[in-house]
Amino acid sequence: MYLASQMMELGSDSRFTSIILFRRYVGQFQKVIHHHCQQKEQNQKGRKRAHDNDTQPYVQEMKQIKCHLGRIAAACLFLGCKAEEEPRRIRDVINLSSILDFEDAGGHTLTKADINCDANQSNLPKRTLGQSPTAAATCALEIIETMHPPLLDEKYWSDKEQMVSTEQQLLRMLQFDTLVCHPYRCVLIVMDTLNFGRGTKSLDQNPGLLSPRASEALIFKAWTILNEISIDVVLGTTILQYNVVTLACALISVAAAANRSSGGNETLPDEWWRALDVPTDDFMSAAESIRNLLHERG
Repeated sequence: MYLASQMMELGSDSRFTSIILFRRYVGQFQKVIHHHCQQKEQNQKGRKRAHDNDTQPYVQEMKQIKCHLGRIAAACLFLGCKAEEEPRRIRDVINLSSILDFEDAGGHTLTKADINCDANQSNLPKRTLGQSPTAAATCALEIIETMHPPLLDEKYWSDKEQMVSTEQQLLRMLQFDTLVCHPYRCVLIVMDTLNFGRGTKSLDQNPGLLSPRASEALIFKAWTILNEISIDVVLGTTILQYNVVTLACALISVAAAANRSSGGNETLPDEWWRALDVPTDDFMSAAESIRNLLHERG
């Protein structure tokens, strides 16, 4: 989704909204899959399977799930753009989902069951993204880029109808809740709510408050950190498990520590995040996750 957002030249709001919508859907989808697996195990309990070592049904089921989530990801991009008033044509999303394809190191398709295996894929550019987020897939993912978008044939119109149907399914699963609060905006809200940036250069007169210049530098640093970890947020969902207020407070804390290490002498009050009813354990955990992502990126 990160690469697709880049190719579509989406703004940060549309990117973040699309990712959050996809995460919300996956959270609900996992519950459905878990319930389905439990029922399946109960039905098969006490039976001896004819082919205990036959993994073909499992492989086919995983392919169907990945294909379904691929369509949902495209629908999340389409819906996220509309939610942030940055709409894209449905044809652009269909073209992008057709141009980009994913394969594992063995050449097995992960997101499209009907890929043309006779195509000369050796001439297509490939880029490794890293490890698959799916537990069942342990090979590195490669992005296969075709040279041209699909033709306006019957398959295109079928894909268009399927995209509309998938978007409706997505909305029903999300209960039509497409409201997303963004960390960028929440950083500003937190700074304003706690009156950060309304102090003066004299720390004795305004203890616990930052000067406007220091506040501006802190906001800029927090946004810079958020931009740096954006691709890691897509590939790993560690950060996305926290609510936006906790994430914003953690970003401000990490940014303040970075500014102090660069020579800044203004500090934040002790346990200032408690004024926003942010649990200390969640705050510390989110800040540690951000520092780990920054460390991994070098």
